[in-house]
Amino acid sequence: MTATPEQHDVVEVLTADHRAVRDLFAGYRATPDPGRRRRLVNRITVEVVRHSVAEEAHLYPTVRKALPDGDRIADQEIEELTEAERILSDLDAVDPLDRRFDPLVQDLMDVVSRHIRGEEDLVFPELRERLTPEERMALGLRVGETAAAARSAPPVTPEGPGPGRTLADRVREQLTGRTR
Repeated sequence: MTATPEQHDVVEVLTADHRAVRDLFAGYRATPDPGRRRRLVNRITVEVVRHSVAEEAHLYPTVRKALPDGDRIADQEIEELTEAERILSDLDAVDPLDRRFDPLVQDLMDVVSRHIRGEEDLVFPELRERLTPEERMALGLRVGETAAAARSAPPVTPEGPGPGRTLADRVREQLTGRTR
């Protein structure tokens, strides 16, 4: 999930994130190779958690203030991201050759797709209507800075220390200093 420095409007930055995750999902669907599928799920994990952290820190506080029924909308979007991270944690413990792996990935795709649709169909149009271009640019810059900080952090490897700590947990901890 990368945004170029020119992409500061929050809608553009987050839409680029969505596109990147969709591309990873397409890559997953296109390969039968279990090793490649594991690597793609690990990349999806990192990208979804980075995206979640940026939205929790910057987007949803703005949604709560700027949108009618913003608290409900933010809570619903956060719930979907929490569900996605739960599925990612489940996937962390399942071998790609296990018969449960593909259905879990499909569940993840469904949850993330629902999240993306909610933002792109409801949240982003409302933000365009209710925030000035300058406010969207400032918000996009903050989201972009969070992503840049995440990219400059040392990579999180799938094999990390600590029993019960999934890749999603380790990414979140690296980005925020805390787990869910």
